[in-house]
Amino acid sequence: MNYPRKPMKKILLSLSLLLLTLLFATNTLAASGKLEQDDGPYHVIMQTNPENFMANQAGTMTMIITNKATGQPVTGAKVMMSKSTMMSSNAGSNSGNMDGMTMSSSMDTQGGTAMQEQSNMGGMTMNSGSYMMEGMTFNQPGQWNQAITISSPLGDSTVNFPITVGKSGPNLVLIGSVAGVVVIVGLLAAMLKRKKN
Repeated sequence: MNYPRKPMKKILLSLSLLLLTLLFATNTLAASGKLEQDDGPYHVIMQTNPENFMANQAGTMTMIITNKATGQPVTGAKVMMSKSTMMSSNAGSNSGNMDGMTMSSSMDTQGGTAMQEQSNMGGMTMNSGSYMMEGMTFNQPGQWNQAITISSPLGDSTVNFPITVGKSGPNLVLIGSVAGVVVIVGLLAAMLKRKKN
């Protein structure tokens, strides 16, 4: 009766590795979204974490700014984030622009929030010319516009990025991963119990 157990162990090991691979691949793909845009002397890459913002859930936005002509990072710039405006709304009467984003830091007198230049974050080295805003929260789902104003010796420029905010709900990746782990642990426990008998 040892013959059936060896294939079962191989199947369980293969399933475990497949589940872990899927879990890491999904988390890596969902880790950050990315949009690129040229404006004036700048090439700007916007990255968000998580990739898809959800209503009333905090997220992080990073701007990577380079000189469009040379590709060199733009460091020491003043990067201001305006309040996000909603371009469309699910509520019929609120179809115009409206404020709806809150941030962990306060707005200054110019009606914007300075993004902080980053060289490293939590021991992880970041690209030169990276500017970050943490704790962004949108109050409802829909299409939003985010304006970023950049000032440096290269000149002043404003870039606008579209942001789609979804309805918050259950994390299906996490639920599926937990269910998969529970199934594998149950199968392993059943195998060990059978082996003892």
